[in-house]
Amino acid sequence: MNTRIAISIAVYGLWIVVTLLGAKLLLGGEQVPLDEMVKNGIGWQFVAAVVLLAVAIYVFKWHDLHFNRAHSVVRVMWFPALWLGLISMMLFIVGLPAGWMLVFIVLNTLLVGISEEVMFRGVLFRALLTRYQVWAAIIVSSILFGAVHILNVINTGDLGGALMQSIPAGMSGILFVAIVIRTGSIWPAIIYHALWDCVLFMILTGSQTSGAEASPDALQGLGSFTTFLPVVMGLPNFICGLILLRKVRNANYPIR
Repeated sequence: MNTRIAISIAVYGLWIVVTLLGAKLLLGGEQVPLDEMVKNGIGWQFVAAVVLLAVAIYVFKWHDLHFNRAHSVVRVMWFPALWLGLISMMLFIVGLPAGWMLVFIVLNTLLVGISEEVMFRGVLFRALLTRYQVWAAIIVSSILFGAVHILNVINTGDLGGALMQSIPAGMSGILFVAIVIRTGSIWPAIIYHALWDCVLFMILTGSQTSGAEASPDALQGLGSFTTFLPVVMGLPNFICGLILLRKVRNANYPIR
């Protein structure tokens, strides 16, 4: 393990503490569903995580995280954009969240998109590339991205839900890193990640609102549906990511 990887892992550990334990402090130790942290106010733990990463990038002079202009955006993003657009059609059924909930969902998912992409497809992925081959870096960073979602159980108390979040997160991580590699920039991944989370949380919140007056049996069915929905939605992301990465080899992928 070289110095850069060691420092990046240390930053990763601090990032987890700030993001997850920070949320626990803000919640006063209470356990609440994940969507409650996103729709009911500014997620200051997300703000703190972004600040932490900005400081780390500045201090350690990590100038290779690809905060630059993207190329081949249409060629790379047409299917992810189409898939997200199709999923967004569900909002016509469940409806948009009301009032400030919508504002908070948009703001917090943007912060999460920045925080998670910079952490996993920026800091960790680039650090791994300094020692390991590109596919090893892709797989390890995607596994870590999926696995960290299991720790949401700390704040939600729902281990089953956290495990179900980790699976589509890991699958979508393959697409996110593919976007970074194929466009040469981290910005499209940040934007797509933020939009993806935003749409999912709006669907979840809207479905809860529309089902408020439903029968108990209907609510139980809705709950089961929304539990497995992210996994079903994440599968096309995974397949698309693999297709985009099919020609990526160590010999033709520039580390810098």
